[in-house]
Amino acid sequence: MKITARPNIGGKDRELRLLGGAALTLVGCLTKNWVVKTAGCVFLVTGITRKCVFYDILGINTADNS
Repeated sequence: MKITARPNIGGKDRELRLLGGAALTLVGCLTKNWVVKTAGCVFLVTGITRKCVFYDILGINTADNS
């Protein structure tokens, strides 16, 4: 298994992660649910950095420059 530094998230996948992550983070903050808030933050970070370690492990690449 090789983990690279190249982005492996792109297109609609990235958009959904950013929107969903923002929504989950907001809901988690409003309801004081740390699990939902943490999940939202993970989606936001992976959307911003365009890098997902689980995608590397599974061999998935949705980036435009594949």
